[in-house]
Amino acid sequence: PSLLAGAGARGGRRIIMMGFRNNKKAPSSLRFEVEFCVTKMAGLPSKYKHLRMSLTRKAKAVSCKEIFAMNSTAEPSAVDGTMQKFVCTLYRSAVGAPFDEKKYKLSLIRINPRALREKEKRIGSVSINLADYVRADAPSSAEELRVSMAVPGEDRAAVITMTVVSKCYNGTEMDNMSDISGLNIETSSVATSQASLNSIEEDEEDLHGDVVMLPPPS
Repeated sequence: PSLLAGAGARGGRRIIMMGFRNNKKAPSSLRFEVEFCVTKMAGLPSKYKHLRMSLTRKAKAVSCKEIFAMNSTAEPSAVDGTMQKFVCTLYRSAVGAPFDEKKYKLSLIRINPRALREKEKRIGSVSINLADYVRADAPSSAEELRVSMAVPGEDRAAVITMTVVSKCYNGTEMDNMSDISGLNIETSSVATSQASLNSIEEDEEDLHGDVVMLPPPS
C-alpha cells in the first residue's frame, strides 16, 4: 500500500487515508515527426485546374501548395506537393504493442482564384489512420500509399499517390515543436489563402474513399 493523502484531524482524532497503487503497466507513447508529399494525381475532375491536398484533425490542418492539373492529372514537384511537417504523439498499451488508432482526414480541395465566395471547396475526402504509416522499431521510415476518393458528380474516383516520411523520437528532441494541433491553415507558410479551414465549403454528400499501402519497389 502507499500513502495517497495526508493526515487530517477531525474531532480530535487523526485520520490516515491509505490506498493502493495500480499495478497495471503504464501506457507507452512515442512522438513522430511526419511529412506527407503528393507525388501523383489522376482521375481528377476536368473542370478543376487548381487543387491542393490537406490533412486535418479536428479544426487544425497542414496542406501542400497549390497544384495545377492538366487533362485530369497532375505530378506536382516536391516543393508544391509537400505538406508542412508536424509532430504527432501516438499511444499504445505497453512497449511493443500496436499503436492506438489515430485518424486524420485527407482532403482534396479545389481552388477558384477568381471567386469572392467559396474560394476553396472540399470535393473529396478519406479517413486515414496515421498509426499504420509510422514505425517504432526504426529511427525513420517512408511509406507509399495510394488513396482513391469519390468526388460528387463524377463517375470515377480521384486517385492520389503519396509518400509518408516519419521520424521517431524519444520525446526529448521534439519538446520545442508543436503537435498538429498547434498548426492551422491561417499560420501555414504554404497555405494558398488566409481563410481558416472552417470556411472551406464542403459538399453535403457523404464522401468515401479507400487507402492502399503500396509495396516497396523491387
